Amino acid sequence: MARRKLTWKKGWPSNPMQKLYADYFNFHFTNQLTPKGRNGCYICYEVQRNHSPISKGVFENQFYPKKRVHAEICFLNWFKQVILEQTRGPGEQYDITWYMSWSPCVECAKQVAEFLNTHKHVWLRITFLRLYHGNKQEYRQGLHSLAGAQAELAVMSPEDLTCCWTTFVDPEEAFFPPRSNPDDLVLSPGLTWSKLNKNSEKLSKMLEDILLDSEQLKTASTSLNNRSLLETE
Repeated sequence: MARRKLTWKKGWPSNPMQKLYADYFNFHFTNQLTPKGRNGCYICYEVQRNHSPISKGVFENQFYPKKRVHAEICFLNWFKQVILEQTRGPGEQYDITWYMSWSPCVECAKQVAEFLNTHKHVWLRITFLRLYHGNKQEYRQGLHSLAGAQAELAVMSPEDLTCCWTTFVDPEEAFFPPRSNPDDLVLSPGLTWSKLNKNSEKLSKMLEDILLDSEQLKTASTSLNNRSLLETE
């Protein structure tokens, strides 16, 4: 039996995909801490305007027809052109949720933070399955900048992953057989996320430490500035 062709919106990759095949989702949203061959990033997103859903879909890294553009920037370009320019009115509030296969890289984190700092009517929650170079200071600083721009950051929980699967995977492939292990998440035959709770808790602790470092640096900087002011008086 031929596989059902999924609907793609006109103009890809400038516009989002509507759904993912189950095997695409399984490959890119694996919960292995350091998987091989997952060089791209996927964002499954939901957008609400004044607490009412208006859009959902999937972005991936753009590799053609021109230069490479990461999924985060593809989303921002689309959001500004399609959502803000066409739907914004007085007093509008936008709530965005990203389900990401990787946490943002340094440059994307910087650009997203700049966008949030200049668009106070946009609130962003980012939940990701894996930390991208979470042990490197420059990537940690990228997460600091997002937190400083009031983005909510979290590691994807089993509930998040299940929501992502049921919302963004082709419904003909999205069904739930029984679990074989209480700590495993089985979304479809052959698609099992082993030790999901354990890995999620480990990465959540890493993210907590990263954000705590950010708060400590901010506090130290504030104290140093206050001390300098007192010494000059």
